[in-house]
Amino acid sequence: MAQPLIVDLKRNSLDDGPGIRTVVFFKGCPLRCSWCQNPEAVSPLPQMGRDVGLCHGCRRCVEVCPQGVARPAPEPEPSDRCQHCGRCVDACPAAARRLWGSRWRVDELGHELGRDEPFFRRSGGGVTLSGGEPAVFARFAGELASRLRSSGAQVLLETSGYFRWGPFAEHLLPHLSAIYFDLKLEDEQEHRLHTGRSNRLILENLARLRRSPGIELLVRVPLVPGITDAARNLVAIAQRLRALEIGRVALLPYNPTWLAKRRSLGLPLGYGHESWMAAPDIARCREIMAQAGLEVP
Repeated sequence: MAQPLIVDLKRNSLDDGPGIRTVVFFKGCPLRCSWCQNPEAVSPLPQMGRDVGLCHGCRRCVEVCPQGVARPAPEPEPSDRCQHCGRCVDACPAAARRLWGSRWRVDELGHELGRDEPFFRRSGGGVTLSGGEPAVFARFAGELASRLRSSGAQVLLETSGYFRWGPFAEHLLPHLSAIYFDLKLEDEQEHRLHTGRSNRLILENLARLRRSPGIELLVRVPLVPGITDAARNLVAIAQRLRALEIGRVALLPYNPTWLAKRRSLGLPLGYGHESWMAAPDIARCREIMAQAGLEVP
């Protein structure tokens, strides 16, 4: 996974670090979280998304597809034969199709991000590397971060924490100004159940980062109803953070907008909570962390 695809560039973001930021979404992640907010960024391969609600059934996609694969939604498509040429996307008059994943050279991507430098400078913002898991592509992400830092842009990493430390420490870590590190579940078996992986590597990397000088580290806990928001999980996470002498934690309330993206990709739903997290539930989680002695911004 040395050469990543890029899912999207999100400009003018105010939710992914300080100031005005441009977020680069890398495609590919070793975790399989049942509630993943960016399901289009999990697979490292190109994917075709179809919005059933926008499709007019005009069959322009069928007419232009060189492989005979494209169908109007919700008809099934034999996606294993799709060459991801994008002709159906260009031909769709309703914008009901989207090809997730495009290839960029580091210099091309750095130049594109450099267009936003005036916004970064005036707002104290910068570039956020997100995904997917950018740290899996440590060499590519590190070269990009190095170019951005040399031009004066601050680079922040949003990570699941599941990455090999050696390549990360060598190629990417020296060029980061801050890291937002997500902790989901403290219990290893529950972590395996809901993400497909053990959390041991994640916890080891968190401890290593805590010992790394000169890097701003913010731990975040995604609040997923019925899974990560359980009191026992939050208390256990708080105890670990206190043991690492980490005194601040951010809570990320559940957002159900990912469900539409997963459906557009034709992927099954392993978890399907349809509503936003209620304010009393958020307050309960904040109180648990506060009672443990943690600052919750």
